[in-house]
Amino acid sequence: MINEATNNIYDAFGAPPEAEGTGRSSADMGQADFLELMLAQMKNQDPTKPLDPNEFMSQLAEFSTVNGIQELQQSFDSLAATLTTDQTLKAASMIGYSVMTPGDTSVLEEGGNIAGQVLLNGSTANMNIKIYDSQGSLVRTIPMGNQAAGAVPFKWDGFAEDGSPAAPGNYRMVAEVEVDGSVQEAAMEVRSKVDSVSFNPYGGILLNLDNNTSIPLEAIQTIM
Repeated sequence: MINEATNNIYDAFGAPPEAEGTGRSSADMGQADFLELMLAQMKNQDPTKPLDPNEFMSQLAEFSTVNGIQELQQSFDSLAATLTTDQTLKAASMIGYSVMTPGDTSVLEEGGNIAGQVLLNGSTANMNIKIYDSQGSLVRTIPMGNQAAGAVPFKWDGFAEDGSPAAPGNYRMVAEVEVDGSVQEAAMEVRSKVDSVSFNPYGGILLNLDNNTSIPLEAIQTIM
């Protein structure tokens, strides 16, 4: 018989030892185990110092809350795994496709072209697209004239200023816009091809592009 009231049924009887053949430890107690211990504590209490029934209900409510949180966490973990698998499959299906992504570098293939769009916050009196090779040399300037605010598409046909075909490789585009008499660089998006898919160690999925850059899946603007 217990001589003193306790604040917790585990203090009175201890957590049950690991059940033989079940592999369950005290950390794996279920609600049925908890109720069994609570009933045993009530049967063996000191009649001169009865335990407070409210304490039992408080302990049961606390146990139910913890148990519910654990089950909810398991459900969230399962849902997160399912969503990650679904995202991975969708991302893998994009391999070989071209996508429009923020940036200024793209790959010119043999006989191919480079396309993108300039993102203008306001109208401009004059805009030029300048193409630079991997050594930083200016290869071509594409005059675009005056443009209104918004996304302005452009395409480089792959030919240099003298009309000769440019060598395949990485090229950088710079959009120079004239605003209030001064020349500024504008943000742009370029077309790149998805080569492979990988997992970001900090979470999420990365698309590895043919211009040797990687970008989060959610940053993709357009699939072509």
